[in-house]
Amino acid sequence: MFGDEKTLSNVQNILAKQEADRSSFIAGDLGSGLDVSLKYMMQLYSDTYAVTLDTMNGTARCTTTSEASGESSSNCIEGNGSAESERTENQSEKGIAGIPFLHLPIQVHLHILSYLNASDICRLSATCQQCQSICADELLWRDVLKKEKSSWTELGNTSNPALYEDVNSDLGYKEIYMRCNPHCARQEQFDILSIPRFLWSFIPHKAPKVVMFGPGLDSDTSKIVHKLIGNDESGIFQYQGMFPASQPGSVGTGFNISMNNKAQLGLITLYSGTKRDRTNVNIPNATRADRNKLLRPTAASNNPDGDETDLKYEPIPAVRDLCSGTDAFIFVVDSSASVEELPEGRPELFAMMSERWTPNKAPLLILSCVPDCESSKIPCVDVAEQLAMHRINRTWKMFDANVSTLSGVVEGITWLLEATNRR
Repeated sequence: MFGDEKTLSNVQNILAKQEADRSSFIAGDLGSGLDVSLKYMMQLYSDTYAVTLDTMNGTARCTTTSEASGESSSNCIEGNGSAESERTENQSEKGIAGIPFLHLPIQVHLHILSYLNASDICRLSATCQQCQSICADELLWRDVLKKEKSSWTELGNTSNPALYEDVNSDLGYKEIYMRCNPHCARQEQFDILSIPRFLWSFIPHKAPKVVMFGPGLDSDTSKIVHKLIGNDESGIFQYQGMFPASQPGSVGTGFNISMNNKAQLGLITLYSGTKRDRTNVNIPNATRADRNKLLRPTAASNNPDGDETDLKYEPIPAVRDLCSGTDAFIFVVDSSASVEELPEGRPELFAMMSERWTPNKAPLLILSCVPDCESSKIPCVDVAEQLAMHRINRTWKMFDANVSTLSGVVEGITWLLEATNRR
């Protein structure tokens, strides 16, 4: 009975089947682990699982039903008896192939978290110690910083990611993100413009002298000047008159304007030339700096303010005298232009902001302007990178601005007035 050919054949078949199952399990565990993990990741949120047991045949059927499409697919898992079926049921409740989420490979974790924003990642890191370790990955926060910084609408000298990359900072990408994200920045406890108008009249204050310049005054965004001198229906800015230059015949004539009938400032606009010069751009082999009447060529020197190209120009003597007595500066750039055109404004920026004639305590406001709401814009982070703002050694801040609605302009000038009063 125990030695006949039929019994031996059955035993050999069982042993062969067990060996095949063991080989298949090892190959699937090593070669298809990532594939199984990805299947679990894709079906984690949109699929529901149902397990049907057949104790008579010793099998378990895991049925996956998609709520979105209504389709269902079934996979049979062979087992040996009711004990194997119960084990299969417990594994199916955890996930496909019985792999819990925290047991997935770290590459799968990072791939899943790459679809979350920084706020969700921080919430997940507070759930357990293992999630906290996963959410602290440097590559994850590098991708989060790269993905979200394009949506920032303001940037400053202490919140510029390029600054930390340029100096090879020891800070991690998470710390850089927290320092640079404007939503994570500490809000000012006191807003000087929130003082009632009655009390404002009792506060002694001096109207700062502000110089506005930049390539944005030569393009469609030049209408910002007309908005600031009161030609706007919103009535935010009011024209109060003109003031002469400090020296007769020199540069420095400007406008006295007030904002919300409270803060006042003297605005001086410096154009790169006459209207004919600004529109005549067909001069061969001439850059914008070559055509700029505010600058003159100079010998390049070893100066930390910029590279050799940026130091080929310096302001003319009249402009240098004006910069030495100016309280603040506004640099206007047209962010609706192409990225290739942005570096053309860098020589003018570095020449005007050189510490050789411009006080280091004078704050700088950069308005990254678009003419209207329909115009596409370059993110302010990219504008700061093209202008090499990380090499400007002074207090500065950049705002996305819309000339037609004055969105960002009011916030920028408010910051400029507060920065001037804090000096």
